[in-house]
Amino acid sequence: LYPVWYWKTVIDVLRSTGMRQNQLLHIRLMDVDLEAHSMLLCREGSKTHREWLVPIVRFLRERMRVLVERAIELGAEPEDYLFDVERFIHPSRNEVKVRSEPVIQPLRSFFTRLTKECCFKVTPHRFRHTLATEMMKSPDRNLAMVKVLLGHRSVSTTMEYIEMDLEV
Repeated sequence: LYPVWYWKTVIDVLRSTGMRQNQLLHIRLMDVDLEAHSMLLCREGSKTHREWLVPIVRFLRERMRVLVERAIELGAEPEDYLFDVERFIHPSRNEVKVRSEPVIQPLRSFFTRLTKECCFKVTPHRFRHTLATEMMKSPDRNLAMVKVLLGHRSVSTTMEYIEMDLEV
């Protein structure tokens, strides 16, 4: 679960954007706009082969700034994948491999370990469902906004992500 600051950033990005794990891994340094508070989810990482912007919400901004700054300090170029944990695990090694495709195994291993530590299943995809459900519980709920944020083409797909709360 090391480095902790990195994995906290991963969890906060997933829980605040609802992006898929493949979208997270395909984010390049140049896709993050800290001034506009947005990230571009590119076609290559998208299940629907489209791209769209997601916001960097207020509580995530400092973590993203630190991630970007540390990546740059360690030699990341604009085209490099930002969420490549290897860059941060071995910061003393200046030779980080430039990858043509992102590597998914460290992310899977992290969530396998987190599941074991928490004693319940934790997956990147679960954050999509939770975000959609929580957004629809808010007083100013907006199904169209949830649809756009998750990158769905159809509202019916978005509805599959929203869990019914009998109390509501």
